[in-house]
Amino acid sequence: MPNNKIAVANFKKGLLKNILISGGYIYASQIINFAASTIVSRLLTPSSYGLVGLITVFTGFILVFSDGGLSYALIRSDFGRTYQRVLTNLAWVLGGILFIITLLLAYPIAVFYHNPLLTKPTIVLGFTFILRSLSLAQGAVLSKQLKFGFIGKVTLICMVQSVIITIIMAWLKFSYWSLIVPQVTTALITAVLYEREVKLGFKIYPYSYFIVVFKHTRKLIGSVIGFNSVNYWSRNADNMVVGKWYGAQELGIYNRAYSLLTLPLNLISGIFNSILFPSLKKLKSEGGDIEKEYYFVLTVITFLSYLLVVTFILFPENLVNVLWGKAWLQVATLLPYFGLLIYTQTLLSTVGSLLVLKEKEREFMVSGWVSAVFLVGAIILGGLISLKAIAAYYSFSFILFVLTFQLYYSYIKALNFNKLRVYKFWIPKILISLALWFSIYFELQIFKVVFLAILTIYIGFDASAELSKLYQIASKKIWKR
Repeated sequence: MPNNKIAVANFKKGLLKNILISGGYIYASQIINFAASTIVSRLLTPSSYGLVGLITVFTGFILVFSDGGLSYALIRSDFGRTYQRVLTNLAWVLGGILFIITLLLAYPIAVFYHNPLLTKPTIVLGFTFILRSLSLAQGAVLSKQLKFGFIGKVTLICMVQSVIITIIMAWLKFSYWSLIVPQVTTALITAVLYEREVKLGFKIYPYSYFIVVFKHTRKLIGSVIGFNSVNYWSRNADNMVVGKWYGAQELGIYNRAYSLLTLPLNLISGIFNSILFPSLKKLKSEGGDIEKEYYFVLTVITFLSYLLVVTFILFPENLVNVLWGKAWLQVATLLPYFGLLIYTQTLLSTVGSLLVLKEKEREFMVSGWVSAVFLVGAIILGGLISLKAIAAYYSFSFILFVLTFQLYYSYIKALNFNKLRVYKFWIPKILISLALWFSIYFELQIFKVVFLAILTIYIGFDASAELSKLYQIASKKIWKR
């Protein structure tokens, strides 16, 4: 028991320390990006954003295969330097293949959207797959070593240069190119800085090494690719539907709204996920209670997402007007539904790390497939009605069907979590989210305020104990020991 308590204390202090370090850099990066967006959105039209969005529907899907579970494999394994260097070779080969695929798809993508302007930017974005492959294994090594401070610094450096290039190019009337070129420079800078820190080198290994490494990683790689490839379309089928049925202008509006959903996902669950997996692996090796500490993390995430949820639901017009101006006010009609998704998606997005940690790769893949069926069906149904209906039906399907399925299949069946604890944590969140959804959909303002008040009380009561623990850790400065 004493060792267990030490493991738990080390987990909490390590998690908090890394979140503060990594989060500090990432939040600074996002503040800079957000501030820049208020300028860039006034220099570029929604159609410029929409045109890039048309391309990234497909290049984003190809990006799913650029990792293929290699990062998870490196972090989870206990093999040494040679194994890590062979993984760099696999990453390079994969990056080259994906570039060729993008090159071949550039013209068909332009034909699909009936827009010849898409060919050249698609090829340029394809080149980033080669550059990303140069930093994949290095980034996984840094995460495995818990060097989140360095990762955060690189993120901040890349964001600053990206913002500067974007603003200058937008001001010089380079249109959508001002959104594409920074992606190339960011990938290049990341590759150079990661390699300088990790020093894995650029040695090419014989084919026999590939076979050995593949035998140790094939199950994980197959499952992660299977999950990510299907899960991608569950999250991006809406972009393809909007781009194909409504055009670049409307896709620019939709993407801008969706970016306000992905922002907190990256800021909150993204930070926690990148730190959570290596931290939980360390906790597991030390004999700690993974289930208990996982709920501790979820409770903290719930508290952090609360203010964004309220802002998106109650003040969408004010938020959009301040950030991007009146030309983007159509975004406000979509934000309340994405606000609901912030509350639940930030929590559920962490389950993948847990399934991989527990070596439940197959269940990880199946969970993504089933969720995709619910979400893609809702997106297509909404697309037949309106832009707003896509966001509304997507959020409803996620709250009612995806969450219900995941709490049984992933948490209870796959992870064997305590049923009572699972229901106690998730059922109130599902019910409150559904109540808010109906009040938003049917424009019942009084009920919306009432249910938000209930949400406020619930989160305050639910998070008080865990926040108290965090305060005690911070006040005692345990992480400095």
